[in-house]
Amino acid sequence: MADTALEDEGSFRIADALVAKPLAWAETSPAPSQTPVLSFVKFRAFDRALKGYRSIVQLLKAGQWEDAIALARSLYELNINLSAIVASPDPERGAKKFVRFGKLQRLRLEQRRLKDRHRDEKLKSPASARAITECEQGLSRIASTLNNDFADFRKPKSKGWLESWSESNVEALAQRLAKETGGLSGQSDYYVFALASLYAHNSPGAMFLPLPQDRETEDWKDFRAALDDAGRRGLRNFLYEASICLVDIVGMTGDSITGYEKEWFDQFAIPLLEQL
Repeated sequence: MADTALEDEGSFRIADALVAKPLAWAETSPAPSQTPVLSFVKFRAFDRALKGYRSIVQLLKAGQWEDAIALARSLYELNINLSAIVASPDPERGAKKFVRFGKLQRLRLEQRRLKDRHRDEKLKSPASARAITECEQGLSRIASTLNNDFADFRKPKSKGWLESWSESNVEALAQRLAKETGGLSGQSDYYVFALASLYAHNSPGAMFLPLPQDRETEDWKDFRAALDDAGRRGLRNFLYEASICLVDIVGMTGDSITGYEKEWFDQFAIPLLEQL
């Protein structure tokens, strides 16, 4: 137990060292670029990754590994999406598509909100004709915008909307990127993403992770101890995978970061990762 604690302390020192320079870079702004949308998306991804990684580390330090691994899923997905943009034939165009899909998502959320409000207003007694009209006008404007500006994000034969800007789920996108870049199609990091997805949704597989296969319940103290043990055994692996994602993202976004030092990636970050 003592050796494990010392190893964990060493891992956390490495994680803290890994973010020292990026924290300073995050105080700047996107570097001037001939591809402004790509640069903006990259810098936003860098900023989001750095904040997410620091949250993961803090949660792991506090022993909250179940919450940390759920955040690791978000970091992995950000890495995959950014990789797809950067690896596309026209990264600036890919970045614009990524931003446009975000606008589509926000419009659909607002559409859902107005639909719910419209339903609620009609159920009131007495109903407010003014409120109902406002909802209907808002829904009409949104429907027009969706049809005119986002038709390319509709599923074939107009059966709803695409769920992803890339038209692929995360697993399929990761496999496609691995094939295109010469990576391994069965990369072990996807296991961490899949496990983290269970925790992000509080699925039964996460809720009862250490429960023996032949049991439906267990002594609570034994179950709690098994959970804590699973966290201790998996901590370094979780931190390693999260650190890889962070370093990948910083490397991909370096040209959008004012003051970025190229040697940080090869001469500092990679050697640190090898120590985890």
